[in-house]
Amino acid sequence: MGKRMSNAPVYFTVAQVRFNPVLNLEGYLPTIQDRMRAARFPDFKRQVFQQLIVPFSAGDGSQIPTPSFLPQARCVFGDIEGTSEFVLENNALALQTTAYETFETFSKVLLEGLGIVHEALRLDFTERVGLRYLDAVLPRASESLSDYLTPEVLGLSQKINGQMLHSVSETVAMNAVGQLISRVIIQDGHVGLPPELMALAPRLAPRFTQPNGRHAIIDTDAFHEQREAFSLEKLESRLVALHDEILKSFEATATPHALAVWAQQDRGGHGNCNDL
Repeated sequence: MGKRMSNAPVYFTVAQVRFNPVLNLEGYLPTIQDRMRAARFPDFKRQVFQQLIVPFSAGDGSQIPTPSFLPQARCVFGDIEGTSEFVLENNALALQTTAYETFETFSKVLLEGLGIVHEALRLDFTERVGLRYLDAVLPRASESLSDYLTPEVLGLSQKINGQMLHSVSETVAMNAVGQLISRVIIQDGHVGLPPELMALAPRLAPRFTQPNGRHAIIDTDAFHEQREAFSLEKLESRLVALHDEILKSFEATATPHALAVWAQQDRGGHGNCNDL
């Protein structure tokens, strides 16, 4: 791991760690913000969103409970370039970036951010660790997606005429590391983000958003759910294991031709083959 590809297809990466809820988070924000600023994340924003609450039914045939919305606050600590940011909620910290370089660099920054939060809040436990990559497959002129993707994920996209609204392949697997969800979405138009990621995502690189045509998005999500005493060393090992599973899935999805193309000319990519 650690070797960069020159023209890698990754355009969005996010990792999240969920921990024990801290209801008085507001009182710790000045300390956390000061440390985040020193760690090169000085752009601070505080947002309020509505969380859907669905109460449990009594189960006795009485009136069905009515869902409600509960206001929740989250804080965003962004870098100067506007391409990477931490998102802090009262029970989770996420790091997301559109300027991914290597897994080692990304995971180091995440663990530094977790260290800052832990130093302020004295976290007790974690219960979920997740890692997700979005890769844009943009065939060159005279090429098609079949040159870049294995037949198993192409569906009928190569056999049906007209505008491709979407073709989706999804595989879900569970093993000792955790759960892996691998999706390949094929569509016509511009590269974008899934709806659940659009609200807070940093700006995407123009080399991904400007092309207009048939493309694919490899969306790979791996996570481990287990309550464990808070430990940065344990979290690091969990992240490495999840990354390894994502790399295996990626290499099973892309063709040798795709890997060769992504390893060619230097355009500021990252190690998505050797260092997804």
